[in-house]
Amino acid sequence: MIFTLFFYNEELIGGLVFLVCGIGFLYVGYYVQNSNRRIQASGVKTKAKIIDFTEEQSKDADGETHIYHFPIVKFTDKNGIETTQKLDSSVNPKRINQPIHIIYLKKEGEYEIMMNSEFWKTYFPMIFIISGFLFSGVGIIWLLCKI
Repeated sequence: MIFTLFFYNEELIGGLVFLVCGIGFLYVGYYVQNSNRRIQASGVKTKAKIIDFTEEQSKDADGETHIYHFPIVKFTDKNGIETTQKLDSSVNPKRINQPIHIIYLKKEGEYEIMMNSEFWKTYFPMIFIISGFLFSGVGIIWLLCKI
């Protein structure tokens, strides 16, 4: 019945889009936050050296191309195994050969790595969570005003 209401009332589609986007932002924010907490709780802090970067391109909704630089780091784990791996967080490509602080968690032979900085541990997931609440709030208000 709810879906029939939305299909017959085009004014509600905008509110539904905001609500769905908000839920998506909330999901991503809480997923990243929980992942970061898990890595911090069980992971090992160490220093890594940025040895190279890989570039990845992404197009936004306007068709504009953005280039992101993901560092490839080398570090030695607590067992003395030297490891090279690409990080999932984009950083300034001018930081090559500079040490960074990381936290790694070895799980099933793979490393989960996060940068040990306040931004990546706290602020990055909070950006998604706050955006999720804002988008969801706009969607809910929109829907309540149109019904």
